[in-house]
Amino acid sequence: MRPRILVTGIPGHYTRLANGAHGLSVSYSERQKQPETKEEFLQELRNISNTGNYLIGEGALRAIAPHAKQVPFWHLYNCSKNGVGLEEFNANFDICVFTCANLLRKGLSADAEAEVLGKLKMPIVMLGIGLQNRRDLENSLPEGTKRLLDVLKEREHYFLTRGFETAGFLKDQGFSYVQPTGCPSIYFMPHNMRASLKNLPKVEVGKARTIFSGYLGANQDCIVDATALAPEGSRPQYVIQDEFLHFDMNVEANGDGRVYDSASGTMLGELSYPGTERLKTPFDVRTFFDTNQWRAWASSMDFNFGRRFHGSIIAMQAGVPSLMVAVDDRMREMLGYTGLPAIDVVDVDKAENRAEFVADHLAGLNASELVDRYSDRERTFRSALREIGIGH
Repeated sequence: MRPRILVTGIPGHYTRLANGAHGLSVSYSERQKQPETKEEFLQELRNISNTGNYLIGEGALRAIAPHAKQVPFWHLYNCSKNGVGLEEFNANFDICVFTCANLLRKGLSADAEAEVLGKLKMPIVMLGIGLQNRRDLENSLPEGTKRLLDVLKEREHYFLTRGFETAGFLKDQGFSYVQPTGCPSIYFMPHNMRASLKNLPKVEVGKARTIFSGYLGANQDCIVDATALAPEGSRPQYVIQDEFLHFDMNVEANGDGRVYDSASGTMLGELSYPGTERLKTPFDVRTFFDTNQWRAWASSMDFNFGRRFHGSIIAMQAGVPSLMVAVDDRMREMLGYTGLPAIDVVDVDKAENRAEFVADHLAGLNASELVDRYSDRERTFRSALREIGIGH
């Protein structure tokens, strides 16, 4: 008999339309959101914190058996805290898949996760768990995260990690089922992912219409990237994930009171961030709250040069050749496991001619090896899901 699967944690973009929940039922609005005023736009961004996270929930749900039921984490948390309890969920599900990301980090105490998972009396699959910074693991983790790990030690558990470092840490903590598989977003639309890898050595740097992603408002690295790599006379393209929430990037409404065009994903009004004066042509800045819209737009481009992991993955899902810049331990762990094309930020920064450096790197790639490595990792991921009993 197939297990009854509950999926919660980081959601896909579809949960934007959830307007209520009662018991096992979740209701969804048929009216699409159009967050075009500044207040509405920023609130929509706060709801997910980082639009790249939508790829995690989406990838997980596509990989898991189709009879699985997704329930928003906020509903489970509310049930746990308001006295209703989680007995109905315990009676109707056999296993919980909790989709997560860089959960093991200094700045996040997983109190809510410990609260909910502590009351679910079923095996827990921590899908896509990873670290933010290796030093966070060497030092003490927040108390809520420690409680969460204690909860998981008390029952049957499965950790499918983003890479080897997280797997090693969890094994050292005494957990039994730990397997590196990478982020579930990597295995969404695998045919397009392989097409992206195959075409990467063919990219003409300096001529290809390029997508940029990074940390505008926190540093000016993407500005240097665009100056070096964008075609002469073109308007460089930049995609937002969380910059308005966490960095020195701001937007003010235009004459119509709008900061955002829902149809195209384009930012309107006046944008400001440090370093704008260094650009010959300002970035064309976009934000996407719907991953289908994001992929559709990305598919019209020729190349992605990204300092954001999921901003690059979604371009690959659209079949666009992508090269990532590994900027932190989180990215290095994921890239080290998957073998997806990347260069380290240290090497990029010391290159005398960034365009030549990138072009030489692309020319030296072996596309067949990249595809074979990706296909091997995909098989490992799907095999792990089937072994646990949640794959298809």
